[in-house]
Amino acid sequence: MRIASLPCVLILMATTALTACDQPKWREKPAAAPGESAAPAATSPVRQIPSDPAGVPPGPDWASAVMGKTLRDAYPKTGICKGNTDIVQKTYAGQPAGIQIHGWGWDNAAKARVERVVLVDKTFKIVGAGQGGAARPDVPRSVPEVTDPNSGWNADAPVTAGPLDAFGVLTDGSICVLGHIEF
Repeated sequence: MRIASLPCVLILMATTALTACDQPKWREKPAAAPGESAAPAATSPVRQIPSDPAGVPPGPDWASAVMGKTLRDAYPKTGICKGNTDIVQKTYAGQPAGIQIHGWGWDNAAKARVERVVLVDKTFKIVGAGQGGAARPDVPRSVPEVTDPNSGWNADAPVTAGPLDAFGVLTDGSICVLGHIEF
């Protein structure tokens, strides 16, 4: 049996670490409200997704012009950003049923948070949208070039299953990849 050289081991370790960059990150459940009993943290490995009895709320005003279009028809230019599509934040049980996705985004050129997000289905049709500005103080601690603790975003879509890809709409009108999620 031959022992791998140190450079090969380091490359393998780096590759393994990078493959986990865009996986959903499950957050701890919020603390119980006064009068509720908190379930022990280790009772279930499955994250409970909060459900809203209402339907998916209307999207931001700016999104009505791009909903239903293909991503490239709406946004032909590509830009560069950093970000992630983290979790399904909640589900909507009413009409229309759907989901809210949470993540974070940073516009590299503008050195500012991503303010607009679109969600596309597997055919790259825009099916949802959202806004930046959500609190994410963890991001600047982990990614030093991100200087805004409100680099988070939330986006809603009337979709109940499937893969979705999130794209940031940058200040120059280009788009950038924020990540992929399956639910």
